[in-house]
Amino acid sequence: MLVAVRPSALVVSTHRPRLSSARNTWPAKITGLTLLADRVRLDLDGQPPALADVTPAAVAELSLHPGSQVWLTVKATDLEVYTPRRQASAFGREHAALQP
Repeated sequence: MLVAVRPSALVVSTHRPRLSSARNTWPAKITGLTLLADRVRLDLDGQPPALADVTPAAVAELSLHPGSQVWLTVKATDLEVYTPRRQASAFGREHAALQP
């Protein structure tokens, strides 16, 4: 199974979020920041690792930098889950393919 989420769907917080309708929250450490036109992509080491897009203003206001400890949150409705299914190839062998 593969679970994917758009980098723009992640919420980045400097403190563990309190009560929220979002049910998926985990700690991570920023390992890199990359400026992408109008946003900054954060490389995050956590379980699971992730990429998150935030505004340059958020980077400044939250004092984000490599090594910063943050909390990531995503709503279950923003997750895309792909499960493997068996397919026969053109050569008659089965292989796994992902389907939403």
